[in-house]
Amino acid sequence: MKTAIVTGGTRGIGQAISLELARKGYQVIALYGRNRAAADKLSDLAKAENLNIECLRGDLTHPEKFKALVDEIKSKITGLNVLVHCAASGVHKKAEELTVKHLNWTFDINVLSIHQLIQSFLPMIPQGGRIIAVTSSGGTRVIPYYAAVGASKGALESLFRHYAAELAPKGIAVNLVCPGLVLTDAVEAFPDKDVRLQRTTDATPSGQLTKPEDVAQLVLFLASPSASQIVGQTIVIDGGKTLSS
Repeated sequence: MKTAIVTGGTRGIGQAISLELARKGYQVIALYGRNRAAADKLSDLAKAENLNIECLRGDLTHPEKFKALVDEIKSKITGLNVLVHCAASGVHKKAEELTVKHLNWTFDINVLSIHQLIQSFLPMIPQGGRIIAVTSSGGTRVIPYYAAVGASKGALESLFRHYAAELAPKGIAVNLVCPGLVLTDAVEAFPDKDVRLQRTTDATPSGQLTKPEDVAQLVLFLASPSASQIVGQTIVIDGGKTLSS
């Protein structure tokens, strides 16, 4: 049985990815930080469909807790075929209002945690393995109140390009997916949520926002043998929103 780890795998886009991978026969370990209710909900969904999903709680930013989580995962699996990074956090403020603490917190979760997970599990990833992360248009564009997260996503994309070049000779494909504005809990934190949602919908040629399930299907494709020659790419899935300036 193939195995997948999904960080932030119990809510929103991460939950959709965990479910779709499990439906394709993967043993899925869905990681989460705090929201036990969301993890319980995913466990119930998995049980109802007889899917192999285990939700594990762990702090990816605390060295001792990180090690304990990695050790626990390694005790449960013998190999890792797919590693998906959906976990993300950040502070929604203007750049001039950001403190070093704000940036440290954001980068720890959005960038450094996946770097450490790749290092921890790389010996267990065979040829044909996949490493995929979720980024956002804020990594290359200015979005109001998004300086901290946007900077971290830009760093994530650069890091993954280097990993893609280094791991491709080993038969491991590294890529990113870049969804448009997806209605998840993260969007609820935006100060101007309603205005942003309406503007995005109006400016999207498809006339609709991207759904978590849309992103999950793209990840599923990137995890498949058909995507072996897709290496180091950031694939946009936004209904055409970024076609216009």
